[in-house]
Amino acid sequence: MKKYILLIAAVWLNACHKPAYTTLDAPWQPDYAVDRSEAAIKAFEQSDSREMPAPGGIVLTGSSSFTKWKSAAQDLAPLPIINRGFGGSTLPEVIHYADRTISKYQPKTVVIYCENDMFGAKKKTPEQVRDAYVELTRKIREKQPDVRIYGVSLKPSPSRWARRQDVIKANQLIQDFIKKDKKHGYIDVWPVMLKDGRPDPAIFVSDSLHMNEEGYRRWTKVLKPILEKTA
Repeated sequence: MKKYILLIAAVWLNACHKPAYTTLDAPWQPDYAVDRSEAAIKAFEQSDSREMPAPGGIVLTGSSSFTKWKSAAQDLAPLPIINRGFGGSTLPEVIHYADRTISKYQPKTVVIYCENDMFGAKKKTPEQVRDAYVELTRKIREKQPDVRIYGVSLKPSPSRWARRQDVIKANQLIQDFIKKDKKHGYIDVWPVMLKDGRPDPAIFVSDSLHMNEEGYRRWTKVLKPILEKTA
C-alpha cells in the first residue's frame, strides 16, 4: 500500500512539473523571411564538417548577444560550449533552424537568449514573445524530452530602455512558464547589468545595445556557476 501511494505521488509530482505548451495571445506571423540567416547556418555546418562537437555539450542558441560572445568557450571553460547564436535573429528564426543549430548536437543543456522580437517593424506583444519562447522549447523537447533548458532574461539595453516595461513583462511571462518545468531554469542577468537603476553604460559598446568585454565578464559570473551545477 505504501509503495502504491508513493507511486501515485511521484506521478502527480511529475505531472505538476511538466510544461503546458499553451498560448497567451493571437498567433504572430513574421513580416520577414525566417530563413534570412541561411548563410550563417551554412557557416556553422561547414565548421561542423571540419570538427563535429561531441554530443552532450551545452548549446548557446539565440541572437547577437551570443553571436558576439566570441570568447564564450574560453570564458565558460571547461564547460563544453557550442555557440550557435546568429546575429539579428528572432525566436521564429531560431525555431526554424532548431534542428540544424540545436538538436543535431544532442546537447545535455540548451541556453536560450533572444531579444529582438519586440523591436521589429511589426508590433509584437510580450505575450507573443513568450508564446514563441514556449514554442521553441516545445520543438527542442520533441527531439530530446529530457534535455535541460535555461532561458536567459532579455537584457536591459540603453538603446531599448524606453521599452523596458515590455521587456520586463516578457521576462516575467517567460519566467512564469519556466517555473512549471522541473528541467528548465531562468537566468536573470539584470542585477549585474544595472547601475543606479539603469543599464550600466560601462558594459556596452558604442551602439548602446551590444556588450563589451566587461559585459561578458559579468554574464560569465552569472552563467558559469549555474551551468556548472548541471554539467
